[in-house]
Amino acid sequence: MLTSAIENAWPSSTWRACHVVVAVSGGADSVAMLRALVRIHQQTRGKGQLTVAHFNHRTRAAASDDDAQWVAELARKLNLDAVVDQARAAGSLIAEEQARRARYEFLRSVAEQRGARFITTAHTQDDQVETVLMRALRGSGIDGLTGIPVVRPLGPAVTLVRPLLSISRAEVESYLERLGQDYRHDASNLQSHYTRNWVRRDLLPQIRDRLPGDPDAALLRLSEQASQWRDAIEQIAVRLAARAVQYGAGQPAPTVRIDTPQLADEPAIVIQQVARTAWRQAGWGEQAMGMTEWQRLAAAVVDDSASTFVLPGSISVRRQGTDLVLERS
Repeated sequence: MLTSAIENAWPSSTWRACHVVVAVSGGADSVAMLRALVRIHQQTRGKGQLTVAHFNHRTRAAASDDDAQWVAELARKLNLDAVVDQARAAGSLIAEEQARRARYEFLRSVAEQRGARFITTAHTQDDQVETVLMRALRGSGIDGLTGIPVVRPLGPAVTLVRPLLSISRAEVESYLERLGQDYRHDASNLQSHYTRNWVRRDLLPQIRDRLPGDPDAALLRLSEQASQWRDAIEQIAVRLAARAVQYGAGQPAPTVRIDTPQLADEPAIVIQQVARTAWRQAGWGEQAMGMTEWQRLAAAVVDDSASTFVLPGSISVRRQGTDLVLERS
């Protein structure tokens, strides 16, 4: 039962007294999540509030507008408030990453305006499999191979939760069928020029046909193993950073100073994680930092002849004696 799986993943005791923003596109996954959360909220006599949030990307002309109206009507039937907004510009060629950023900015804004503690999105186990495969093919490091996190902060007082990550899309559709609940079908999900659609519709089916065993389960195991390795390396990195890194006053910090001799004998992957830890502690955004940038920064720690260079976010990196100084301009 979907409600039981959600309860195991995200116990209602942690959220039933809170305001929760539920992101609903109108597709099967988000509609199932909404119906299940409403059911749990009723069963546990939740004192908090559920608010439906829908962002219209305006990528499919009238169909996008119809989705927005449909979601608002579903919220009304469930006696829930709904907040609907749309992209400023319409168009079918909006980049996937651009659309994602706009959607999350909208969700964060709704949560902050409503005083919500949590935002839920309906990523499923299938999404996790697709994400891990895509990141592996792009050469992601351990952090990337951990896949989609169940929980992550989305602001000072707002937490993003994905309660369906252990639930398959087939289970979602079965749940909706038992409820007799319809949902919207996004025709753009059939278009393989979107990378994720191509992975879902073309690449993964071929992998399942060609490879023995259960490739989906193998990718999920890879994600779990990567999480364990990341956690172990992070513990080491945090201890090293406490000794080797100093931060300028302020948040975000104007400077980070790394005492490189204390890291000279550490493996490259640990040095890289120390750099990540320092970057996060400084309060600098990581969105534009890819594997190449982290490797370059880690290399500069052990290369005392490294020249000055600039990383995303206008962070200059330079040597000063045995220290590596990162400065935010």
